[in-house]
Amino acid sequence: MRIIWAMDAFEDNKELNQKMASYLSRLHESTGADIEPVYLLRENEIVLPSYEVPTWVTDHSRTAEALFKEVLGDYDLTFLLEPKVIPHASQSHAGAAETLSAYADRTRADLIVVGSHGRQGFQRFLLGSFAESLLLESDVPVFVVGAHTSAKPISNILFPTEFGDHSKENYRHVLDLAKKFNAEVTLFHCIARPIESLFEMDTRPRVYNFKGKMLTLEQIVEQQIEHQSQRAERWITWARSEGVVAQYHIDSSYKSVDEAILEAIPQHDIGLVVMEAQSGPLSSAILGSFTRNVVRQAECPVYVLTRHFYDHVEDRFGDAAAP
Repeated sequence: MRIIWAMDAFEDNKELNQKMASYLSRLHESTGADIEPVYLLRENEIVLPSYEVPTWVTDHSRTAEALFKEVLGDYDLTFLLEPKVIPHASQSHAGAAETLSAYADRTRADLIVVGSHGRQGFQRFLLGSFAESLLLESDVPVFVVGAHTSAKPISNILFPTEFGDHSKENYRHVLDLAKKFNAEVTLFHCIARPIESLFEMDTRPRVYNFKGKMLTLEQIVEQQIEHQSQRAERWITWARSEGVVAQYHIDSSYKSVDEAILEAIPQHDIGLVVMEAQSGPLSSAILGSFTRNVVRQAECPVYVLTRHFYDHVEDRFGDAAAP
């Protein structure tokens, strides 16, 4: 397994880098992965104060690489591969993310680990987010360590899912991760509230047209819970056949999906969330509604399986067949 650590080496945020270093140690211990630190250097970027750079040095990339090694020395990660500095001309996060994604694809990386400051509102609007741009560009999964992440063991993995056919491929990866971390899996599904009722009379319960039948909200919820629980039970049996302990949580609170996921993290003592990120014309809207908010606020890392990744026929993690 090959992992790229996308590190902003010269930004004064040692706390976030230390969190990433801690998780990289666990990833290496669990998977034996080769981990390459990578720094994206803008071609016009002055990385270092002048007093640290000899006047005869004109190769900024080589200079940055030497000091990148010094920075990495603070984290005592002896298993790291030689660090690499990748120059690029783009002035945007999207352009930098595209450069890193292309490098990851070219070197056949299996995962990119990146930090996110979790900025909100106007500050995020001004500064943007490299991590979020990477979620849209990357052809391989992205492991995001956020500002709110606390370094705790990955003993339980939360997998929000609709139990659809495309999710079966991703669930296989989740089970493989669970085996690598010796973790349990919690399947998570949110029941959507019907949009509008057919009758709004105060003298009788509201009735909804649900799959061609006139049902009350309570009847719909009951049917949905039963249906999704049956599907979850089949997936739990699948996990058991792979030697993984699994359970499920069906949420019928009608809260937004991201809010429900964030509440489930402490409730189930989750150490890692695996999200499925759709892409295409609506990618920004979908990510903005769910995955982005979870990435920004989660108190554990978020492992994002991008649409580009699961559109590929090649399976990077295993060949266990779905039931």
